[in-house]
Amino acid sequence: MFRRAHWRLTALYSGIFTLFLALFIMIAAALFYWIATSDQERRITRLAEQEANTIEQFLLKQSNFDLFDDESVVLLSEDQLFFYVISPNGDLLAGDEVHPRLRPYFLNALSHLEFDERAPVYMNVSLPEHMPGLAHEAARNWRVLAAAHPLVLHGDFVGMLYIGIDVTSFFGVFHWLLVVLIGLAVLFLAVGVALSFFMSKRALAPIEEAYERQRQFVADASHELRTPLSVVFSSVEALTLEEDVMNNDFARRLLDRLREELKRITKLMNDLLTLARADAKHAALELAKQTFDFRPHAERTFQLVSELAAKKQIAMHFHAPEQAIVTADPDKLTQLLYILLDNAIKYTPEGGDVTLSIRTEPKQFVLSVKDTGIGIPPADIGRIFDRFYRVDKARSRQQGGHGLGLSIAKWIVEAHGGTIHVQSQPGQGSEFLVRLPA
Repeated sequence: MFRRAHWRLTALYSGIFTLFLALFIMIAAALFYWIATSDQERRITRLAEQEANTIEQFLLKQSNFDLFDDESVVLLSEDQLFFYVISPNGDLLAGDEVHPRLRPYFLNALSHLEFDERAPVYMNVSLPEHMPGLAHEAARNWRVLAAAHPLVLHGDFVGMLYIGIDVTSFFGVFHWLLVVLIGLAVLFLAVGVALSFFMSKRALAPIEEAYERQRQFVADASHELRTPLSVVFSSVEALTLEEDVMNNDFARRLLDRLREELKRITKLMNDLLTLARADAKHAALELAKQTFDFRPHAERTFQLVSELAAKKQIAMHFHAPEQAIVTADPDKLTQLLYILLDNAIKYTPEGGDVTLSIRTEPKQFVLSVKDTGIGIPPADIGRIFDRFYRVDKARSRQQGGHGLGLSIAKWIVEAHGGTIHVQSQPGQGSEFLVRLPA
């Protein structure tokens, strides 16, 4: 139980740490990207405006507006890849780039872009792996930030200026920044998981210690109470043999009621002692497993509970093969069967049916107890194996139940490495299905 809680706390702490770490990385990366790109966009926008003003001033000095007989009027700035002036009909009027061989690739990339309100646009320019006269940079894709600015003379649109700057190195740095951040995140996550494991273990230590003291107290108290209860029960049985006592109706009723309450308390003490032992760290070692035929044990238990069923006129049905071979603890498995049958009879009204079915499969031993009782609401099915939990508390109290039987049944099944499931519908009955390794 505490091991599962330990791992759940570790997962919870690790999940919270991972969430905050992921948020930090995303915020840091997004902030860096936004600051860097904003600066680049402001710079290229300002550069486009400056070059557009230079070109417009140059054109105003031309009497015939013969564009760019001297293309050197506009010089490429540092890290600027190109500038082009495109006429309204799409003709290239002037331009320059870092290398003449790159012009077709830049123009092709620009032709596929749509500029909105002069906002800069990032584009990919794919170059051949080997181009004579180019440095090794041509062997990779270039990331280019391009901007457009209209050229207007005397209120007339005469062309569009396009400029671009190389931002490949920035995206390379950003890529490695993400790699470093993710690497650090993995490292910190491993440290966080280790710390979460350690902290959750320390957080559970006082609870586990208190639970162990409580378990030991329940075990000791149950064990110590068995002796005085046995003495009291023996004294009551001895009084029932006295003729003078039994001739007194009041004394006889009082002794009968006292005997029933003693049986009820004794059963509660035995159940508490069983659960206390089940909570021990080495409870599985208490199982005395052996390979045996379970059918004779099932028949004896079935006959025992049939007497209880007869008082309520409940029809009992038994189905089992000639031999039901299983490897388990005979006493614990018999106790499991008694709990399930007693539970079925207890919650089945008069005139109902209870069916016990046993079958062996190649790899499983299957035990089924089905009744036509009151059933279990869907909201309670997940809690019926909890200790002291009772679906109908008033009915359980009248019938002497404490809500421990199914908890013990679950422990017996899990101690054998099996599973127990319940299928039920209110008003139509329930079926408890136990599967054990054969």
